[in-house]
Amino acid sequence: MKLKVNRIALKLSLLASLFILAVIAAMTGILLQQGEQAMISEMKLRSIAYARSAGEAIFPQLDTFTLHFNTQEMLKEKGVEYALILAADRRILSHTDPQKIGGIDASPVARRASESPNALVQQYSSRGVSFFDISAPVFSGNRRTGTVHIGFTRASVAGSLKDAKKQVLVLVGSAIILCIAGSILIVGWMLRPLPVLAQATLEVGKGCLDVQVNFKMKDEIGQLAQAFNRMVAGLREKEMIRSTFGRYMSKEVVDGFLNGKVSLELGGELKEMSILMSDIRDFTELSEKLPPHDVVQLLNRYFTEMVQAIGAHGGTVDKFIGDAILAVFGWPLYRQDHAKLAVTAALEMKERLAVLNGALVKEGRKPIAIGIAIHTGKAVAGNIGSLEKVQYTVIGDTVNLASRMESANKDYGTDLIVSRPVYLATSGYFDFQDIGEKPVRGRTEAVHIYQVSGHKPNRPPPPAPGSAGH
Repeated sequence: MKLKVNRIALKLSLLASLFILAVIAAMTGILLQQGEQAMISEMKLRSIAYARSAGEAIFPQLDTFTLHFNTQEMLKEKGVEYALILAADRRILSHTDPQKIGGIDASPVARRASESPNALVQQYSSRGVSFFDISAPVFSGNRRTGTVHIGFTRASVAGSLKDAKKQVLVLVGSAIILCIAGSILIVGWMLRPLPVLAQATLEVGKGCLDVQVNFKMKDEIGQLAQAFNRMVAGLREKEMIRSTFGRYMSKEVVDGFLNGKVSLELGGELKEMSILMSDIRDFTELSEKLPPHDVVQLLNRYFTEMVQAIGAHGGTVDKFIGDAILAVFGWPLYRQDHAKLAVTAALEMKERLAVLNGALVKEGRKPIAIGIAIHTGKAVAGNIGSLEKVQYTVIGDTVNLASRMESANKDYGTDLIVSRPVYLATSGYFDFQDIGEKPVRGRTEAVHIYQVSGHKPNRPPPPAPGSAGH
């Protein structure tokens, strides 16, 4: 049967088509505008969290490793072109381009940001490229100590909304064809869900990320609804990662939270693990003889080598305490051979330190000496702090004993010692010198100490976690 198209139906269909075009055009403008504003708002929240972590790393003691770590992590965010931290005098403390660290940012963007008491969004062009610069003040207590900047291009915003634009174009074309070939009832039926989607888009623009549209249709409107739901789910995930990043520094802990293995509730649980403590010998004397900038550079080079050695064998750096390192093996990802991994990491730390010292001597600098101690036992791992500020860390006698043992290196002329539990777990893999039961400061009972000499012959170091066979 041939379809007859009367002029009234055609006119009504064309009128409905124009109406749909107007609605979709308005919805598209709102969607793109709200999407851009949502991305800018998200980056604004990230800059505030970035500023908060920078303030904690600047005061009461400057923690350059945390500053640089947080800055480089920002570069991993989609669309971010640069991130930097400025001191109050606009001196660059940290930058995703290491060559710019130490310089002065005299740009108008930096000047306006340093004068603004709140987070600030600025647009500027550089070499023909349009940028958004989002800044936030850094406070240490009630004192402003600097400003953080995050920059991304307008093109990256447009790229993120590219899929939404395609969906809208498909919707427009399909709606016109259906209106011309169909009837007013079909046109009215197609228009029915659009206000719901537009309202949901407005809710997302207001910051409500619990919105979800449930359309069972399998046409372009249904596809647009699915794309909208995916976009909202992506925003929720990014918001969760942003809030998590402000609480957790370890990648393993962040991953554990995202997959539900780590809880955000205050408290902890008793777990067996191996604690590694290391410390630079006579660092106070060394830092007094060097300019602050040289001390920062030296610490950065040292921490880079040590952290790589620890991470290569499944360890997690829990925190930096001045020039000291507290690392954990067997947590948050449990490995039965955590004691062996800890000793292997310590030996690699010594090897890397030897290479670093060789470079320092060639530069005419004094080599670094460190002390390392490892103890295996049970410690409490979990969320320590308050509802406002939480640190996922380890505490307990096992941690305290490892710290006391590390200090004992000075008394016995050693640089790598372990407790008896570590010795019993790893004696088949390493050579040890039995130092005996020795008094340790802060302990009423003597501690049996062993010095690690190296790997046993024909016993290669254990493979790193994640390699073949594990």
